[in-house]
Amino acid sequence: MTLRLGDKRYPLAAGHYACFPAGQKVGHALINETGAPCRYLVLGNPQAKDVMVFTDTGRVSVKLTGESYRISATMDYWEGVDD
Repeated sequence: MTLRLGDKRYPLAAGHYACFPAGQKVGHALINETGAPCRYLVLGNPQAKDVMVFTDTGRVSVKLTGESYRISATMDYWEGVDD
């Protein structure tokens, strides 16, 4: 398996592990670049108020509301607020 972390790639083998702390600024992916089966275990500590930013696609997922948005769909702080 290969770990893609931003623009870098790291080969992984049995017994290896990777940690992805909250607030990390680059995206990550686990990729099987072979024709052989690859198994891995994912452990996490999901929280009800998690917000995930998918840097490859520009999607933002808000767990609390169950909604997703595009980063490009931003607005100014006071936009739509009447004086």
